[in-house]
Amino acid sequence: MFSIIIPLYNKAAYIQKAIQSILSQTFKQYEIIIVNDGSTDNSLEVVNACPLSSVDYQLIDQPNQGVSTTRNNAIKLAKYEYIAFLDADDWWEPTYLEEMKKLISDFPEAGIYSSGYYIMKINEKLVAGIGVDFKFQSGYINYCQVYANKLSMPVWTGATIIKKSVFDSEQGFKPNLKLGEDFDLWVRVAMKYPV
Repeated sequence: MFSIIIPLYNKAAYIQKAIQSILSQTFKQYEIIIVNDGSTDNSLEVVNACPLSSVDYQLIDQPNQGVSTTRNNAIKLAKYEYIAFLDADDWWEPTYLEEMKKLISDFPEAGIYSSGYYIMKINEKLVAGIGVDFKFQSGYINYCQVYANKLSMPVWTGATIIKKSVFDSEQGFKPNLKLGEDFDLWVRVAMKYPV
């Protein structure tokens, strides 16, 4: 059901924890696509030492092209209908995919699905401000209105799933953007699809 996309660039210290958070998911219908974007540290060795033989995964090695092109390249290889993003230095709670699957079932018309998330600051777990009332449980949001009201991005890449058909219709991330490539895509999608 999910194609999990991990762009990897010099994250040897973190990638094992990111992969372990996927392997610990309670929902198991996924593939993992890791694209090494020209890392100069030992990121590839760390990935190769991870216990991935029992799961569906691909490890692609390419010269450095930036995160937008790296994610776009990975998504071209994706076989599932829903694309889940996980950066190499982030991790998910064990029920993340299970909860996102329920969100997809409950709101099938959406183009983007997202959740709240935490920010880790010196081993302190802080709830990220995403501009949505903290009592809000689930439902559609007006992405642009939430952003305009709070100047907080209600959708963050590591807590976001997008339909592959929607991603393809928007031609993915713009490679020329070096910052805010995710924000650009979310706004383009939010102008056409429920979030």
